[in-house]
Amino acid sequence: MERASGKVYQRTTIYLTAEQRQWLRRVAARAQLDDLPISASDLVRLALTRLRDQLTDDQLRKALIAHVRAEVEEYPGRARRGLPREIRPQD
Repeated sequence: MERASGKVYQRTTIYLTAEQRQWLRRVAARAQLDDLPISASDLVRLALTRLRDQLTDDQLRKALIAHVRAEVEEYPGRARRGLPREIRPQD
């Protein structure tokens, strides 16, 4: 019997907006209805892989800063963790 590679998924906690969570659950539920064994975790891993592959570190940093600054308008509790001050290239 062949052994698995030994790689395992790691459990983590993330915080989503209500809309993001609903969309994530809808996509996973639709896949299940189509007899596809796809989970919300599969979708999140795909999104992370695409971000990693499609953006440079500097592009990702700029996009994240812009996203956080825009999101805090609708979700003011986000500001409690601190907000990025500026966009500058990483040294």
